[in-house]
Amino acid sequence: MNIKHSPLLNRDLRHDEPEEVGVSTLQQAYEAMDRGDIEEAKKIVEYARLEWQVVHDMYVNWSWSFFTYIADNFGEEALEKAYRTILGSYYRHRYDKVMAADVTTQLQLTVEGLRGHLMGKGRQGEIGITEEEDRYVLRLDPCGSGGVARQRVESGNEPVSQHFGFSKKAHPWTWGKEHICYYCAHCAFVNEILAIEAYGHPMRVTEYPAHAQDACIWYIYKDPQKIPAEYYERVGKKAPDAASRLSQQGERQ
Repeated sequence: MNIKHSPLLNRDLRHDEPEEVGVSTLQQAYEAMDRGDIEEAKKIVEYARLEWQVVHDMYVNWSWSFFTYIADNFGEEALEKAYRTILGSYYRHRYDKVMAADVTTQLQLTVEGLRGHLMGKGRQGEIGITEEEDRYVLRLDPCGSGGVARQRVESGNEPVSQHFGFSKKAHPWTWGKEHICYYCAHCAFVNEILAIEAYGHPMRVTEYPAHAQDACIWYIYKDPQKIPAEYYERVGKKAPDAASRLSQQGERQ
């Protein structure tokens, strides 16, 4: 495989001949492993990860710009309707089995998806996980989708930043806050709002960072009954009567 830096793209690119360029990069990695060339295999696998990242980030930008177009041209209420229509069309089919699983399996499935978003500073899929008495704490530093996209936009490194908007008002789907990235807001629906409506409690709890360079934190509670009331109320839902409050738990973060 002929991997070389491309001055045009300012990144590596396969410069293979036409008859070779269509061969799967993963197949090339497997062949390098089979012949015992481990260093070449590592080089090829890293390039496969880069191929994944290029397409992944393009689709994140595409999604965020579509969300912004809807909000700017039809209003944020229309964006909420779009979220609900699209996410709701497959939500139960996707998550019924997840929510029926034990919490360890829920954690494993959640982290599998996050690895797929190429989390971490090296975009290698790294997620920091800490176990506490009543929950798992997932540290996305940065989140490989919304977090990385926010960094590009908020740092001025996105050439068409006007296409990537932030909420103008506070909504339940922005965790009761203003100026939330329209792309990131889908986590409020997936992790909390639609989960509460379908299953009676959040699937995960999202702590959206105020600054793009900071980590996004997710919580997976081992017992849904231990989820504090504030995590219902901030997305416009009534907490169970028996739900405790963060103030009773020492305002952990």
